[in-house]
Amino acid sequence: MTFEQIFAVVRRALPFALVGAIALGVLGLAYSFMSPKLYQATARVIVEPRTRTLTSNQDVVSGLPQRDATVVDTEVEFLVSRSVAERVVRNVKLVSDPEFGDGTDRQTIDRFEGALQIKRVGMTYLIDIAVDSLDPKRAATLANATAAAYVELQKERKREATLAASQMMASRVKGMAEQLRVAEEAVQQYRISNNLMSVNGTTLAEQSAAQLSQQLATARAQERAAQGDLSASAGAGVSLDSANAQASLGALRAQQASAQQEMSAAAAKYGNKHPLYVAAAQRLDQIDKAVEAEADRARAAVSSVRQAEIAEKRARAAAASSLRQSLESSAGANAAGLTHNSRASTELADLERTATALRSTYETYLNRLRQTETQIGTEQSDSDLVSAAAVPSKPYKPNTKMNLIIGALAGFLCGVALATVLMLFESHFSTAAQIEEQLDLEALPSLPTVKSAELAPGELEDGSDAVSIARAMIGNSTGTFAEMHKNLLGALDRTVDGKPNQVIAITSSLPREGKTTTAICLSAIGPLLGRRVILVDCDQRRRGVTNSFDLQPSVGLADALADPTAANKAIVRDVLPGLDLLPATRLPGAKVDIFDPEKVAALIAELRKSYDLVLLDTAPILPIADTRALAPLADSVLFLCRWRKTPRRAVEHALDILGKTQSPIAGVALTLVNLTQQAKYGYGDTAFYYSQYKEYYHTPA
Repeated sequence: MTFEQIFAVVRRALPFALVGAIALGVLGLAYSFMSPKLYQATARVIVEPRTRTLTSNQDVVSGLPQRDATVVDTEVEFLVSRSVAERVVRNVKLVSDPEFGDGTDRQTIDRFEGALQIKRVGMTYLIDIAVDSLDPKRAATLANATAAAYVELQKERKREATLAASQMMASRVKGMAEQLRVAEEAVQQYRISNNLMSVNGTTLAEQSAAQLSQQLATARAQERAAQGDLSASAGAGVSLDSANAQASLGALRAQQASAQQEMSAAAAKYGNKHPLYVAAAQRLDQIDKAVEAEADRARAAVSSVRQAEIAEKRARAAAASSLRQSLESSAGANAAGLTHNSRASTELADLERTATALRSTYETYLNRLRQTETQIGTEQSDSDLVSAAAVPSKPYKPNTKMNLIIGALAGFLCGVALATVLMLFESHFSTAAQIEEQLDLEALPSLPTVKSAELAPGELEDGSDAVSIARAMIGNSTGTFAEMHKNLLGALDRTVDGKPNQVIAITSSLPREGKTTTAICLSAIGPLLGRRVILVDCDQRRRGVTNSFDLQPSVGLADALADPTAANKAIVRDVLPGLDLLPATRLPGAKVDIFDPEKVAALIAELRKSYDLVLLDTAPILPIADTRALAPLADSVLFLCRWRKTPRRAVEHALDILGKTQSPIAGVALTLVNLTQQAKYGYGDTAFYYSQYKEYYHTPA
């Protein structure tokens, strides 16, 4: 920046700054003399982040977080809330106060809030509560009342939080109790349905198995004993001794012995022939026969008894075998039941774990509920009053000296700011020289506004639609407006990398830079110069060119991209004399990204065959990505910048994006140039000499 430029900036800003300083300084003095005297009283409270409890249990609803500096800022915001002001207005009865009250609570609260100032003391836990009032005593009273209301509300907040927590936990405990009951009933029902009932920790099936095992062992032993006893009895015969044991046989034996003695005595005394011997022998013979008969009868009786005993023992052995078999069958059935119970025990364990977990959680919440209930009514504030507000001895407002200094300084800064704003506006591109110096690109011929170029005076304004402007330009083809467009089109009529500049993409950094109007007017000038021109509306979102011609085509650019050979069906012929248009059709928002590079290249190749000049009206670079895909496919890019409007950084950013796409930039052209103003301060630009050569242009009468 040269010295002349710096001096010019200072000279331009200084008058604004001096005028502002004087004006606002005088205004500050006037304000000081006219303002009523205000007194300010300040009460100071301390925020103590802690947890205090009057019970042996830990606080369920604790106090403020410990060692957290942000909590003080939170309390400051609470102090400036309307709830504190409402409490002070109610406690002090400010509604009837002549300074703050007007008969309604709302207005009184608003006035008190305007007089209340809350400020944190540095980075400490101290908060200053200041109140402004016309009465010093009232200021102190209100400051202390605000501190008291704050402490009171803080207690109420904790009490409400405790009650809310108690109600929430009570509801939760009730719900969990029902869940626990359902879970325990499910466990019990599962036990019953799967025969998993137990006594002393052992299931009934397990106890039955133990009893059956013991009974089966006893039955087997009894069976073996019965079988052995039966075998022993069955193998034993009937002995003679058993038969002789009969009583009747014993008497006969005695008679037999007596008869033998008589016979032996008769034989010894009388011989074998004696009648006594013969009689004794006959009687002995009869007795022997009787003994034999009686012995046979006795044996038969004993044998009968023995058979009865054997039958009884056989029946006992059969009963023992039947009992053993029955117990073995029961043991087998019980073993199957144990197998089923073993499988069922796995699911039972899951149900029991669920019930146990629910019980543990239920007991935890129940304990916390009891703790919370014990804290209701014992809440304490987390803040305390450090120093009460004293009655101020002198007003703190207005401060005449400070108001004068602040007014003068504010006026000076406002003047500088105003000058800076004006210079910032001038930082936008105003001349072709600025473009070439700052962008290092060729500055193409500028394009004027309709009004400054005097195109159809009285009929068109700068905000007129582009088609009307183009028609007026064609009707005045030798006027300033048309000639400047011819100059721009002529500047673009050159080779690019040894090839004709046939396909030109027109774009800008931002919307509303005259891009659509420029595209239509340049396209309309082409046929006047003997060229076959087609304008392609590539701004699929805004469809500016298509809307300017008031078209609602059923086929358009999207269809031509899908089938380049069918582009003729989408082209609208002679929308202006000699100008063809490939419009953009309305598409859903999700389908507007249609610019596939290969399809666009194929379409451009088809258009090259039929037209000398193909102009692509594209979307702005910064908000839309479509142009970044289209620009590299054109022979060159015409970049438009609105005169004294488009921010330089926006232009630089857009050109940087184009540079990264390797797009060939033909140059930058200023649009909507006010030729009259440009001639006043546009030194270095061709428009500076407009007043000298404008008469050269011919305007039809």
